[in-house]
Amino acid sequence: MASPGFSLTLDPGYNSGSATMRNILSNRLIAALAVAGTVATATTPAAADASFYQGKQGRLFTMGSPGGGYDTYTRTVSAFLERRIGAKLIPTNEPAAGGMIAMNRTINAVPDGLTLLLTGGEGLVTAQLYGLSGVNYDVRKQVFLARVSGEDKVAVVGPQSPYKNIADMQALDRQVLWAGSGKADNNSDFSAIMCYALGIKCKIILGYKGTGGMNMAIQRAEVDGRVISDEAAALYGPSSGMRVLTILARQRSEKFPDVPTIFEAAKLSRTAERLLDWRAIIASLGRVILVTPGTPKERVDFLRAALADVLRDPAFIAEMNKVNLAASYLSADDVQAAVEKAMTTLDAEGLADMKDIALNRYYH
Repeated sequence: MASPGFSLTLDPGYNSGSATMRNILSNRLIAALAVAGTVATATTPAAADASFYQGKQGRLFTMGSPGGGYDTYTRTVSAFLERRIGAKLIPTNEPAAGGMIAMNRTINAVPDGLTLLLTGGEGLVTAQLYGLSGVNYDVRKQVFLARVSGEDKVAVVGPQSPYKNIADMQALDRQVLWAGSGKADNNSDFSAIMCYALGIKCKIILGYKGTGGMNMAIQRAEVDGRVISDEAAALYGPSSGMRVLTILARQRSEKFPDVPTIFEAAKLSRTAERLLDWRAIIASLGRVILVTPGTPKERVDFLRAALADVLRDPAFIAEMNKVNLAASYLSADDVQAAVEKAMTTLDAEGLADMKDIALNRYYH
């Protein structure tokens, strides 16, 4: 396997097996990517801003399709947040185009603080880095309110797939078929990176309508599997017979402690390891909430404080745990700092090589 000319600005003392590096790459410690000394604090909402929301109606868009992980988070957050701010929030699903439609609806809405978006932070970053069509925003200028949850990515296959483990994929002379909704769907590019790192034959088939469409394709054996979050795999994987083959991170998932990481399951080149590490860092941005740019600062502060209360509320956390989902709040400042880190890790040469792998090699 040819090694691309990556020049990743990681720690010069990079050691993939060190405890320090494993901790840096853990989604549970993504705050380590934030600016040192940043402390999440909730501002006491001003009475004027609280009164603005009383009796109003707003929308909380999501890139997820009905029944999936994003949809579950969106509906739960909406229910808790509207009680906190006094406004009625309508959960609205816009799963097409890998979340770009939902993003564009949000950033182009009236900047009054009544249009919010729960989406994948990693998708916002990768779509801009890759220069995908439909991206008309600068992720570093977005108004983040909070991170709802971090996540690790896993590779799953359906009950009819011949692959039992990563070694099967490397040994069988057969093209592995992966499902995706779009190149900016948070998962398809990771599928491509995984295929490259393992040196296996792959084809990524795009155009499926969100979670439901991809899961149906897996059940019908149109494709072998897909890359998804560990939370999503735990939510609906067992009932559909899907099997988790590997964890695409340095540490095993708490939800699948018996499943090996890709670093354990395969012998990887140093370049492949660094590529997977970089992408895992971006995945750890998880699910974030934004508001329309230009929203008055006082309302932004009010929403940030309200979400800080909601996302750290034991009742909210318990509600998410009931459906096998996690809540791991991160402040807006920490999210912004992590985004900046993700956007500046690759140099121009490394980014060009990455784009070729993630966008071109496996979609023919």
